[in-house]
Amino acid sequence: MSKARRREAIEGYLFLLPNFLGFLIFFAIPLGLSFYYSFTNYNLFNTPKFIGLANYIQALGFKLNPTAYQTALSEGSTWLQALGKYIQPNDPTFWLSLKNTIMYAIGVLIFSMVPAFLLAWMLNSRLRGMTIFRALFYIPVVASIVGSALVWFWLYQRESGILNTLITAVVHVLNGLIFTSIGHPLADPMIGWLVAPQWALLSLIILTSWATIGYDMVIFLAALQGIPTYLFEAATVDGASRWQSLTKIVVPMLSPTILFVLVTNTIAVLQVFSEPYIMTQGGPANSTLTIVYYLYQKGFQRFQMGYGAALAWLVFAMIFIVTQTQFRISDRLVFQE
Repeated sequence: MSKARRREAIEGYLFLLPNFLGFLIFFAIPLGLSFYYSFTNYNLFNTPKFIGLANYIQALGFKLNPTAYQTALSEGSTWLQALGKYIQPNDPTFWLSLKNTIMYAIGVLIFSMVPAFLLAWMLNSRLRGMTIFRALFYIPVVASIVGSALVWFWLYQRESGILNTLITAVVHVLNGLIFTSIGHPLADPMIGWLVAPQWALLSLIILTSWATIGYDMVIFLAALQGIPTYLFEAATVDGASRWQSLTKIVVPMLSPTILFVLVTNTIAVLQVFSEPYIMTQGGPANSTLTIVYYLYQKGFQRFQMGYGAALAWLVFAMIFIVTQTQFRISDRLVFQE
């Protein structure tokens, strides 16, 4: 190698060095340490002690309790109900947080992607002023999640929130018009959006969906504008209805975009932390405790860093498996030109 080529190579490596050091210090080394800590009982204050797979067994393992099973059967429970007494998880809170995370993810995917797709379909026109509507739907995306959560926190207030105020007004109108006259007036539900376990998770789903619809809408809108117009013209000539154009042209042509939005949204919602942290702190009664918030509690509130690291790697494994499954299924469903 000539002197000039050697100097050029050294200069190139020097330009790469800051980025490489940043990757090494802020990503590679912490990643390796977290993987090592997941096999220890590290509590942030003492020297890590290697305990093998104990953290993973604690999270995923079960204990068998035949006595509780027989007791449940003798008390009149069905065998399926008694099975829950027979198989007892080592860490019930982990499985509860996993269930909450899955329910939250399914809810957000449904309530964000479907409305976003329909909005993009309706806003995909060149009418005057349409850009204003597109911008209005996109505003929640650029808003801070903290600010949005605080706004929704006040909307969800039981006594003075606007949602319960509107529900109360509707109940009074219906009672005045119909139900009082027939002797069956409706009771004002006064929903405890953030304080009732049956409503708290749904409240977070609504918040996240509202904040996500605008982004998904823009992605779908860009894909819609990339569909050749001659396809719609040919469908119109053939007498296709708007619904047939949507199902036979738009959905197949947008299937790669739908897959992209599905995968990115799934990865994001399975890592949800900010919303339960700001709005409910995992409550009430752990009804909004997600798996990432649970590992935060274990690692940074109770200083069980080893167990928290193991939970983090389980989250990574879950996201990896779900994403790979989506890609495998997409091979048969995604339209390829």
